[in-house]
Amino acid sequence: MSISIARDNIANSIRNLESLIIWDGDIVELDCDWKDHFCYIFLDVMESWWDDILPYPVIDRRGFLELLYNGSNEERLSGVLRDDIYLAIEPTLRDIVQEVYDEVHNTPVEPFAGYERGQ
Repeated sequence: MSISIARDNIANSIRNLESLIIWDGDIVELDCDWKDHFCYIFLDVMESWWDDILPYPVIDRRGFLELLYNGSNEERLSGVLRDDIYLAIEPTLRDIVQEVYDEVHNTPVEPFAGYERGQ
């Protein structure tokens, strides 16, 4: 699957989230349930990340993700795994969620200061 599907799913979640909280697009500000939601959306379609993120002996990786994020929320071990997965993908996921948030809200992106002429 592709990043465009993940971005579309993230955009839909951002629109749904807007009706619940005031937020500026930084995933760090969200509670753990929303962080888990965005992690699941991302990992569900980004199978290329599975080898790096999911435990090696897991054979049914899609089923594992489904159970981890949607079927075991009260179990301590699954909470530890979800937290560790979030921390592993947070830099990439944070950038993607912020970019999609800015696109959904037509927020102008300020250019990196180092790109100005003469710098």
